Amino acid sequence: MEYQTVIIEKKNGVGYLKLNRPEQSNSLTPEMSLEIIEILRQWKEDVEVRVIVIAAVGKAFCAGQAISPEVLNSGVIDLDEVLEKYFNPLLDIINDMPKVIICAVNGIAVGAGASLPLLCDITLAAKSASFSQIFSKIGLIPDCGATWLLPRLIGFAKAKALMLTAEKISAEEAERIGMIYKVVADDQLALEVVRLAEYFATQASLSFALIKQAMRVTMHNDFYTQIKVEQDLQRRAGQSEDFLEGVRAFLMKDQAHFKGR
Repeated sequence: MEYQTVIIEKKNGVGYLKLNRPEQSNSLTPEMSLEIIEILRQWKEDVEVRVIVIAAVGKAFCAGQAISPEVLNSGVIDLDEVLEKYFNPLLDIINDMPKVIICAVNGIAVGAGASLPLLCDITLAAKSASFSQIFSKIGLIPDCGATWLLPRLIGFAKAKALMLTAEKISAEEAERIGMIYKVVADDQLALEVVRLAEYFATQASLSFALIKQAMRVTMHNDFYTQIKVEQDLQRRAGQSEDFLEGVRAFLMKDQAHFKGR
C-alpha cells in the first residue's frame, strides 16, 4: 500500500518508517499520524517485523505539529480534539508496542517532534541534530507525553527549565543529560541505525517485550512491587523456547537462533 506522508520498507526483520514531508520539515499532520498508527498496528502483528525504526526524509526530523495559516482566520482551534483523535492514539501504539522501536533523529526535532523520540526505546541522533520543547514560544504547553517523559529522563529541574525557556539543545547535550542514547556522526547515522536494528532483529524478541513491560511500570512501582514484577516476567521468560535456545548456544559456544517465543 502507498502512503501519502510516510515511506515504509521491510528488510532483514526490520520495519523502516520514514516521515516524508521534507518540504514542511516533516511536521505532523492528522493524516500522517493516522498513517503511522495504521502501519504500527500492522507491524505489531507482523512476524516478519521484529524491530521498528522511525526516521525521516530530508534535513529535518520533525518540526512538530503542522500549523496552517488558516488558524489565524478561523478563531479558536480545538487542540483537545486534535490530541484526542490523532496524537494520543499514536502515543498509545508506540508505548504499547512489544517490539523494539529505534528512533533516528537526523536534524531538528521541535515540539511534538522532540517529544516523539522520548517515547521510543532507543534514540540515536546525528551530531548536527537539535531538540527544542518550543511550545511556550507560541503560547502552548508541551504535549505528546513530554511533561511525563522528560522529567523522568533528565530530572525535574532540567526538564522544567527546557520547557519554560524553549531552549534548543544540541544532540551532544541531549546525550550528556540522558535524553537520548547516543550521538553519531552525520554520515554514520543511517549505517549505525541499520547495524543496531539488524542486531536486535536476530536476538530474543520475547525478552525485549518483557523488558519493555517491566520498564513501563517501574516508574509507578515501589521497589518491592517491582521485584515481584521481575519475578513474574522472569518466570515467563524462563518458560520460553528462546531461553532454552540461548542456554544451548551459550553452553555449546554456538550462534543462537531465536524465534520470539
